[in-house]
Amino acid sequence: MIQKIKTLFFSFTVTLLISSCATSNMVYKHEQLMLQMNDAQFQVHGTALEQRTKSFNALSLTQNLLRLDDGSIVAYEEVRTDMQYHFYHTTRRTIEILFNAKRVVRYYYKSHLYAFQVVLNDNRIINVLARQSHDKKLKMVYGLSTKKLNSILKKLDTNAPTFTYNTVIDLSHEPTPFMTQWTIWNVHFVPLVMPRRHGRHAQII
Repeated sequence: MIQKIKTLFFSFTVTLLISSCATSNMVYKHEQLMLQMNDAQFQVHGTALEQRTKSFNALSLTQNLLRLDDGSIVAYEEVRTDMQYHFYHTTRRTIEILFNAKRVVRYYYKSHLYAFQVVLNDNRIINVLARQSHDKKLKMVYGLSTKKLNSILKKLDTNAPTFTYNTVIDLSHEPTPFMTQWTIWNVHFVPLVMPRRHGRHAQII
């Protein structure tokens, strides 16, 4: 009996260590959009067409509109809360609020990297890759074609599922390509964030 408990404890410890070692990253720097999953990496050149920065007291936001080498347009956003605040909702719910979505379908999740297909109120669909490992920082890239999204995921994880819905939003055809709704109302009154001393921590799932 004692030996069985020791074996179970050892297995649990190994599993925990493996899980804790799993990592991902998403960053745009020096005109390179890079996504990483453990030892696998996807990198593509992205020319910055437009950059916006916003501050809502509780958080700071940077938005970049990028033209990738294949000519497609995507938006990359990075947001960090103030030290006294944290994201209040799960990643999926935060995405739902930001896109004022009718439905958010999570097709992939591993090591804090998510792939969503977001159904907007007009029934159009947009592909979103997001990374959130804790409740203070969120990164996302959206506007990817389904073909590009599949190629990224397969490069990072050979076991990733294949997205099959191809009729998605092309940002080059949008009058307002920054489609997320970072507003005072959403940030402070929905709210997207809460003071640490008052709110619970978001469950990043």
